Amino acid sequence: MCLLNEVRPTSGIDVARPIPTTDGTDCVRVLFDGVDRVGGLFHALDGRPLADDPEDVALFGSALARLHGALAGIEAGGARPLDPATLCAHPAASLVRIPGSEAVRHAVDRCRAEMLGDPATHDLPLGNCHGDARLANAVARDGTIGFFDFDDCGYGPYVLDLGTAAWHFVRGDPAKTAALIAALLAGYERVRPLSGAERRALPHFVKLAEIRALLFLAGFCILADGLWPRVLDQATTVLDRRVTL
Repeated sequence: MCLLNEVRPTSGIDVARPIPTTDGTDCVRVLFDGVDRVGGLFHALDGRPLADDPEDVALFGSALARLHGALAGIEAGGARPLDPATLCAHPAASLVRIPGSEAVRHAVDRCRAEMLGDPATHDLPLGNCHGDARLANAVARDGTIGFFDFDDCGYGPYVLDLGTAAWHFVRGDPAKTAALIAALLAGYERVRPLSGAERRALPHFVKLAEIRALLFLAGFCILADGLWPRVLDQATTVLDRRVTL
């Protein structure tokens, strides 16, 4: 809420800002199914959904770089750390209870070791990130991109947002993957050029997005019978493949 209240007005982007309660706070506490939950309301963003074509993806990439600039330097007290070491600290803990997860646990451990052991992933440009940057969390209107769903926002390497967006393309139509990732990076670099280290580190962050999604499912979701084997197989396939960008 702090980030969204303080994000600097920037040409070409908008964000869904919080609507304060009658007593001026950004959040309310609601008892839901016996659990104390936190809720909030946001101003709606007008616009159309983004298409998975190079033109819209490049527009999204440029807007993402502008968003990083608009969020830079804002002190958000309890912002979650988005560094790889924290995000992958104990991946096996939430997966071990799922039958048949041995192969994917090994794949996660292998990717984690490769990421943390690669010098390119250290000392990357850092700042406040969206945390779940993808086309579905944005709308377009008159050349402006509006971002919403900042539930996973935090402080970490900017390439985490690029890796997340690229991961959705890797998970999509294989015939479009290369062109969409190229458009994403070209659009981003129109606003903020990537360093050589960021380019080299990006494939790791694509796999990190897969790991984060898998750990979220394992930690918070109940899947229908027979669905876990498919999820685990798909995750293992992504984590074991060579990602070239």
